[in-house]
Amino acid sequence: MRFVRSVSSLGLAFVFLFHSILLAAPGAKRESNGPRMLWAFGVIRSSSNRAKVEPARTQMVLSSGDKLKMMIQLRGKCFVYLIHRDSQGEFAMLFPYSLKQFDTDYQTARNYYAPKGEAWYQLDSRTGNETFYLVASDQRLLDIEYTYEKYASCEESKKQDLAGQMLSELNKITESYVASSGGTEKLADNESALRGFERATGADPTDIAGLAREISFDNIYSETYVVDHR
Repeated sequence: MRFVRSVSSLGLAFVFLFHSILLAAPGAKRESNGPRMLWAFGVIRSSSNRAKVEPARTQMVLSSGDKLKMMIQLRGKCFVYLIHRDSQGEFAMLFPYSLKQFDTDYQTARNYYAPKGEAWYQLDSRTGNETFYLVASDQRLLDIEYTYEKYASCEESKKQDLAGQMLSELNKITESYVASSGGTEKLADNESALRGFERATGADPTDIAGLAREISFDNIYSETYVVDHR
């Protein structure tokens, strides 16, 4: 599966398994200036007579031609990573768009979309398991950043080993602290999306910001969407 900056082919039909994970003791006090973010994951079905966006949910099946899009907005200082692993075991970091973005263009109260602007990812006919990792932390996850940069820039013969390292590091986060899950989340106030990105070919102006939910956490928060294309 390959991603491009406009509408991408994914080769999916979705069944989502969802994990909410917090590296924090349940009931711990959360300050208002602590790590907070908005997160939205929207879908448009190609079979619908009119474009209607709906939230992605667990045990959701999608068809070829259906579209999906994610949105992230920072409401408190944190570092957010959105990573995709395709059916062939290959990784792509969907957000940040570049790791340099953490130093150059990483603002609170701004809607960041994957893919950028009004473009959507689109599902093609290819089958296989796909996984999306959403990870947020109060500190930069330098091990993941370092491994991904090596993976993205290495020659093909070394990718398999580095992909294994990447998967191992993500699994440490998404599996090690399941027992201590217990964060808070709520529906966010509806807010208009910030414009200014160039309109891409095949774009859809339907906004997913109205689907966003606010997530507050301590230290690390993670959701994993495991996608089964049938």
